[in-house]
Amino acid sequence: VGEQHPDTAAAYSNKGNIYFSEGKYDKALQMHEESLGIKIATLGDQHPEIANSYNNMATVYSSKGEHDK
Repeated sequence: VGEQHPDTAAAYSNKGNIYFSEGKYDKALQMHEESLGIKIATLGDQHPEIANSYNNMATVYSSKGEHDK
């Protein structure tokens, strides 16, 4: 499939969700940020999946107590 593919972005997002459930918030953010970058590059910045990535990242920031991010 390759590094710049929506399926790869989904895999990063899934890994981010796993890290989140384990309480590994910094690794979760790293995975969600990587996913977001791939989604923007492959789907464009107006695709609904972009909102999903931002929501995932906001959930992690909230759990870290970083509500201003």
